[in-house]
Amino acid sequence: MLFSIIKFITHSLFRILFSVEHHGAENVPEKGAVIIAGNHPSYLDPLLVGLPIKRAIRFMAWDALFKVPLLGQVIKAMGAFPVDIRKGRGEAAYLEARRVLSSGDALGIFPEGQRSEQAAMGELRAGVARLAIETGAPIVPVTIGGATRAWPKWKLLPRSARIIVRYHKPILLSEQEREANRDNREFQRQVMQRVAASINRSLIPSIRGAETLERWYHQPPSHIRSYEWAPLIATVVAVFVAGARETLRTDWLNIILPPALYYAYILADLTLIKPSRLAKWLRNSSPIWLILVWHYSLTLSLLAPTGDRNALLLAAALAGFFPFFYEDYYSLQKFVRGIVVSYYVSLAISLALPHGIGTLVAVLCFIAIFAIWYQTSYRRPVVAVMLVSVASAIIMSGEPRSPLLIYAALPLLTILYLETFVTIAYDIRKAGNVSLK
Repeated sequence: MLFSIIKFITHSLFRILFSVEHHGAENVPEKGAVIIAGNHPSYLDPLLVGLPIKRAIRFMAWDALFKVPLLGQVIKAMGAFPVDIRKGRGEAAYLEARRVLSSGDALGIFPEGQRSEQAAMGELRAGVARLAIETGAPIVPVTIGGATRAWPKWKLLPRSARIIVRYHKPILLSEQEREANRDNREFQRQVMQRVAASINRSLIPSIRGAETLERWYHQPPSHIRSYEWAPLIATVVAVFVAGARETLRTDWLNIILPPALYYAYILADLTLIKPSRLAKWLRNSSPIWLILVWHYSLTLSLLAPTGDRNALLLAAALAGFFPFFYEDYYSLQKFVRGIVVSYYVSLAISLALPHGIGTLVAVLCFIAIFAIWYQTSYRRPVVAVMLVSVASAIIMSGEPRSPLLIYAALPLLTILYLETFVTIAYDIRKAGNVSLK
């Protein structure tokens, strides 16, 4: 009972803190003895490995953890048992591991012996091979990618990140191999090389991508990109429209001040702000923050519909933007570019075909379609929130619904634009620089 409660709480918490994907969980047998062996980049690894597996996994855990108040009781309740990681002191844990397998249970073990640095697995301890030879249990290698970013070594608290856990095909030693190599250390080493090779096949690309991404975060900021000129174009158009509608004299500050502050920030990013992960994400997301801040005063100055559901637009847009803290650098750029196109084009449409929720429909439909088309993290809840928000706004609006078809079609054209002019260039750069899978 306690095991199920802990697993439920952990699963819910991980869904909030991280974007976690599990692949190949079907490679873990539903019953019978099995050794689940993986790399060990973070404190989260036993929980990450066990989340999609319906059966309990009994992990070897550093004996010092059992002495930590509360944590010791929790990991003991999860079925873990202690191991003294000092050289020559692990025989008692080995005997317990063999007993676990003899009982037909699942054993979880990290053959590096301790948390690893961000590197490929090299020479591993032979305990896993010995257990497989003596008990006949299959070995399921597991690759945990992204956990180092989620909880870096020597950091007190975790941070948001995308984590991918892959369960590989089992390594099953034949009866003949086991009988012929009971005490053959060279054979044990070869078995562990097979385990390491399975894990490294997907671990090495993840490590390289993460290293390249960190270097990218510390490179000088990008020049002003094409979509970052959209607010300036919108300002010029707004000045002419406000002049024609005789609101420029009273509302010129509302039109000019927000984009002026935006470009002052861009200039500061190009000249003063030190390159970093935070600086890159703020720069990439800044067009969205400008839209959210500027929308009401801009539309009011243009005598265009300010929007019947601005609070809903704000909340839903932030909900749609949240998952991109877990996505890669280029997916965020593509998303922001699409938001910029959807918003400013819908604003232009509203000058000729005004509708109280037209812009909301355009932006939220784009977020939903983008999540489906590009298979982003948390796409199901994001799509659900967007569709419920759009449906609620339509139901509460007293305006004609037929003009909304034009606004709803705009996101499809935006996706077509992204696919035609943006995706190829972005995906080539992404593949060469920051592939995380």
